[in-house]
Amino acid sequence: MNLFKRGMIFMTFFVSCIAMALLVASLGTKHWVNAKAKRLKNPMESDGKINFGLFDGKKELNVAYGWRTYDIDVVHLLRYEPEFLMYGLWIGTVTSISAALLFSVFSSIFAAVNTATNTYRFLTGVSGLYFWNFLAFLADLCAIGFWVAQFFFRIHYNVLSREDKDNEWTSEGMAELGYSFWFAVGAAAAMLVNIIIVFIANSDKEVETVIPVLEEKTNGAIMLY
Repeated sequence: MNLFKRGMIFMTFFVSCIAMALLVASLGTKHWVNAKAKRLKNPMESDGKINFGLFDGKKELNVAYGWRTYDIDVVHLLRYEPEFLMYGLWIGTVTSISAALLFSVFSSIFAAVNTATNTYRFLTGVSGLYFWNFLAFLADLCAIGFWVAQFFFRIHYNVLSREDKDNEWTSEGMAELGYSFWFAVGAAAAMLVNIIIVFIANSDKEVETVIPVLEEKTNGAIMLY
């Protein structure tokens, strides 16, 4: 493996680390959803701000008496208020993000291995980097798809608890995807970049194998002459 190829493979290690950092940030931060809320009784005098991640979040409600802050336990609401989010889409998002993180770890490990040594096994060699990055990209893409579906089926219409809705609060049409979601999108972009880098690194191999053949034919022609 020449220096150029080793450099390109080592670059995928750093890109995988960026993807892992983005995935960890998306799991740990509480802004998969950002929303505002109003009370139907007094919309001009009430205001609300809600944000939550895959596991917890925060809501701040003001009914003209000052802001009051409450914690949001997403897992609790999923269990006791199934209308809050679709459980299948939520568990799909969490599982897919976790799988994407795991595959990115494998990608970074084998990128480091291939930078230091030459290995030709499918799952651990340079060609295996296609496999791990593609799996990570596919899993992350699934997570993005699950959450977008969640947004259009449930989040767009409501991000409030049953108690808040009974008190005539509404968030319909006032929700948006937060930066935690865009971290996952950024991680998918990083994985796609890795696939492109591996492709460029492998294309260099084809050039290397063609040159010696041409040289051998030229040398043979000269000797024949």
